[in-house]
Amino acid sequence: MSKLITLNRLKGKELIDALFRKGTVLRSKHLLLRVLEAKALEKELYVGVSVPKRNFKRAVDRNKIKRQLRIALKKAEGNIPFGGACMLIYTGRKHPLTNELVQGVYELFSQSNSTKQE
Repeated sequence: MSKLITLNRLKGKELIDALFRKGTVLRSKHLLLRVLEAKALEKELYVGVSVPKRNFKRAVDRNKIKRQLRIALKKAEGNIPFGGACMLIYTGRKHPLTNELVQGVYELFSQSNSTKQE
């Protein structure tokens, strides 16, 4: 079974700046997804995950949530409708369950798919 999109780490100041300057924003309950879609049919998606220090002071907590976000992205990898770059940011204030994050990621990518079809 071949994957439609391959996930890579989001790196580089220029790409991250362009993502925050030109990208579109999608929101779910506790997640925010910034998306900068590629112009051509690109098979790669560069993904970054982030948890604000303002919401979680301890690095241990932030790292755990980042790990959970990466797991959620891996589970949703087959449903990603675009290539390019995106940043997934957890905006909640309580420690999430991995299943909640997976559901939120699916919701965000389905929003992205519906806005793309319109």
